[in-house]
Amino acid sequence: MAMDYNRVHAEIKETYIAKNRDYGNSFEKSLDKFGLIAGVVRISDKFERLANLCDRERLSDAQVNEPLADTLKDMANYCIMAAAWLERDK
Repeated sequence: MAMDYNRVHAEIKETYIAKNRDYGNSFEKSLDKFGLIAGVVRISDKFERLANLCDRERLSDAQVNEPLADTLKDMANYCIMAAAWLERDK
C-alpha cells in the first residue's frame, strides 16, 4: 500500500506541475478573486463527475471514458491547492 500511495502522490504532483504550466496559476487567481468558495465549486464539480462516472461504471452497457482514479487525483490536487492557499499567508 505504501508504494502505491507514493506512486499516486508522485502522479498527483506531476499532474499539478503540468497543468500549472499549461493553464498558469488560474486556480490560485480564482481563489484570490472569489475566495475559498471558488475552490469548493471546482472540488464539487469533480465530485459530481466522480459520482456520474461511478453510475456509468455500474451500468453494464455504458463505457467510462476516464478512469475513476484520474478524477480522484484531480480532486486531490484541488484539495491540496486550496489547503496551500489557506496556509499561504500564515
